[in-house]
Amino acid sequence: MHIVDVARMRELETRADQEYGLNTSILMENAGRSAAELLARYIRERQQRSLNECEMLFLIGPGNNGGDGQVMARYLAAEGVRINLYRWKERQLTREGREVPAEQVAEELNAVLERAGYVIDALLGTGRSRPLPEDMRALLARVEQERVRRPGKLLVVAIDLPTGVNADTGEVDPGSIRADLTITLACPKQGFFFFPARAYLGELLVGSIGLPEALERDLSDEMLDETLARQLLPPRPLESNKGTFGRVMLFCGSPPYPGSAYLAGGAALRVGAGLVTLATTPDLLPIYASSLHEATYVLLPSGQPEESLGQEQARVLLEHLSGYRALLIGPGLGRTPAIRAAILALFDGLRALPDKQRPALVLDADGLNNLADVESWWQQLPSETVITPHPGEMTRLLGGTRVTGGGIDRLQVARNCARSWNVTLVLKGACTLISEPAGRLRINWEGNPALASAGTGDVLAGMIAGYLAQGLTPFDAASLAVYLHVAASKLVSQRCGDAGLLASDLLPQIPAARLRLLQPT
Repeated sequence: MHIVDVARMRELETRADQEYGLNTSILMENAGRSAAELLARYIRERQQRSLNECEMLFLIGPGNNGGDGQVMARYLAAEGVRINLYRWKERQLTREGREVPAEQVAEELNAVLERAGYVIDALLGTGRSRPLPEDMRALLARVEQERVRRPGKLLVVAIDLPTGVNADTGEVDPGSIRADLTITLACPKQGFFFFPARAYLGELLVGSIGLPEALERDLSDEMLDETLARQLLPPRPLESNKGTFGRVMLFCGSPPYPGSAYLAGGAALRVGAGLVTLATTPDLLPIYASSLHEATYVLLPSGQPEESLGQEQARVLLEHLSGYRALLIGPGLGRTPAIRAAILALFDGLRALPDKQRPALVLDADGLNNLADVESWWQQLPSETVITPHPGEMTRLLGGTRVTGGGIDRLQVARNCARSWNVTLVLKGACTLISEPAGRLRINWEGNPALASAGTGDVLAGMIAGYLAQGLTPFDAASLAVYLHVAASKLVSQRCGDAGLLASDLLPQIPAARLRLLQPT
């Protein structure tokens, strides 16, 4: 499912008219019908309600968004829904087909609002970026007041987007109210994936306006959703062995952070990698061997002078790298001159390998932090590298230029850095962005605050490495891992809610999330 900005959406609609004869009236009819069908299905299947027991208040604006709402209301009325229309610009109210006299509109609008189960926000669409008029803010504030008065009894449904949300930037007017459900039309809009807008959309459904598929061929930005993730799952042929599903080498963990290697290695195994090997020092081996039973180990030298230790560790690791499809560097390594020397020496060794023998590289956590002070570090990376910074790590990699956790700045940062650094970039956040050097970009829609817990990034890095070992491209491996990472967290949250998740809780839920993806309900 493609993501568009406002200009591209207008271009698609113009081309639909010019090339296919789909004028505004036809697109509006399609949009309203699709939105009505989606809401009807939501009510029947999710709320287990009959449509003929529902009453709705449509807030109708002066533009195309209002037109979509009126078409939607017509279709729902035909299904037995009691429909009330308030035309904001004209100050006109229609109650179940009866026009209300002007002097009674205020009183009767209030009466409808006090009993309706649904308010449909069809006031303003994507074309509005100016501040909302004060009387529209007052109307929306009255809706919010009623929703607070009747918690759980009034559902706010936005058509295309909540009024006052900027579809390009994610900015939100002070008068906007949060939707419980947003039915966007044709394509999700760019601003949806950035804050504060992301928090205003509620659950997101996507309706059709009947655009021919050919019009979307040139679109490169995608929403990472269940349908896309399912397409990315690698095959699991019956005639197979552990070599079929690839080997992952980990250079992770240190005495202060031993858990990172366990989490990353466990995650690589849980996504289906055939073999995971941890390169570690003899003093840490008993810790890992007692917890990560399924892994194998490469013992790295220790106790040598600092100036030579890193080079020696890299040499030993490279000697054991033959046959591995993925190498993960970073989680829990620590930041020391020896570790930095080892990482840079590993880069040299990887670049020297023939393309067919070189494992794909994932850099996470201290694999990135150790590079922040290295001039032009990206020029030393081998091809097919994936980096997975959170906003703080990304800020360090950019020399102190602040990167937010959810703002629109993330979009250009992801695009520009993936291209200029020639990496697949996973910019973590509530809506994680995955960008590749050629310009394609995916944004994960689902988020879970329970993931704001130490070690969950180590799990994600291990999942990416595991999918690289199974032959996925860096872009697809990162995308699938990001999706299943959140999906696994939601299975944990069914028991603990949005707090209390431990990174290790994710591990047994990863295969369960994959199974759900294979067997959608």
